[in-house]
Amino acid sequence: MWHSYRDAERAGLDELVGHWNKNHDKLKIETLAVPADALIDKFQVAVPNGNGPDLIIFAHDKIGVWAKDGLIAPLGESVTPAKLKRFLPQTVKPLVFDKAIFGLPLAYKTLVLFYNKKLVREPPKTLNQLIEVAKGFTKPDSEAFGLAYEAANLYFHAPFLLGAGGGIFDDSGRIPKLDTPQAAKGLSIARDLYKTHKILPQGSVSGFVITSMFNDGKVPFVLQGPWFMGEIDKGVEFGVALLPELEAGVPLRPFLGSEALMLSKKTTNAPAALRIIDYLTSDEAAITRLQTGKQMVANIKPYELPKFGDDPFIKIFRAQAELAVPMPAAAEMAAIWNPYNTALQKVIYGDTTPEEALAEAQKRAAEDIVKMQK
Repeated sequence: MWHSYRDAERAGLDELVGHWNKNHDKLKIETLAVPADALIDKFQVAVPNGNGPDLIIFAHDKIGVWAKDGLIAPLGESVTPAKLKRFLPQTVKPLVFDKAIFGLPLAYKTLVLFYNKKLVREPPKTLNQLIEVAKGFTKPDSEAFGLAYEAANLYFHAPFLLGAGGGIFDDSGRIPKLDTPQAAKGLSIARDLYKTHKILPQGSVSGFVITSMFNDGKVPFVLQGPWFMGEIDKGVEFGVALLPELEAGVPLRPFLGSEALMLSKKTTNAPAALRIIDYLTSDEAAITRLQTGKQMVANIKPYELPKFGDDPFIKIFRAQAELAVPMPAAAEMAAIWNPYNTALQKVIYGDTTPEEALAEAQKRAAEDIVKMQK
């Protein structure tokens, strides 16, 4: 089983794997942790050659292209209606492609606003409020800034794109629609955070740098997902809040990712692999992944327990999930990421206008999709 977990998420998974292996002599689970970007390439190269894992843990947005390319297999009759009742419905729907289900959900992921409680008493309700507070913490000479997120990454830009009314595809869900006035507005907002308000770190920053800045008290606000809780140092007092509104009644809307266990198309151990899927997505395993792994699990049952259901962190993530938009799972999504990220880079850190950058992204994505469909 391959995955890209680190820190608390990995600890939660390792605990479950250890428990299984201790109690099963004839069927052992071997895991391999690979960074997310490298995991995609490694899986896509290994499986067609008959190599790779029996199982992979990944977000649902790859299901379309992986199913189309024959890398993952539908779970078939092993997925019963009774089994699906374990999960929050919004975590199951994104796993369906061409009327077949290609995985069972482990967790859902969506961005929220993390804030340092020693620096900020109450989280801002609107983006303008956040900007004003953030300006007071921005001191470039001390490498301190008011807000940090991976601005040139579409996943982290999505709240501004979707909040402004933009999107990725037209109503068919297959044809890109990137160069809209709404998308330009969302990109303008992101550009202004960097160029006009100057509250973002100078230049593009990675998730590891953002974690370090937050732990060192160099930034009061970050846009991050549930995995971030496992990366925060124990001495840091932090809170989570809904993403601020663009304006009253207009929420920022992040992507919703359903992280699932998927079955390799080339596996020769399908019955055993399906047993492992059932085990790791059980309600009992979900409690371990929630408690040790700090995951927002897809199972409903754990949230019915008071110690989880009443948890203020969990309440925020559940509420944010209701405002989130599932990432498109169409195979064509594979042609969107690079052109859009290039557009973000050119506008936020360069001199290209949002309209010019999005027109270029639209052209490149459309051309790449035509090549994919040949």
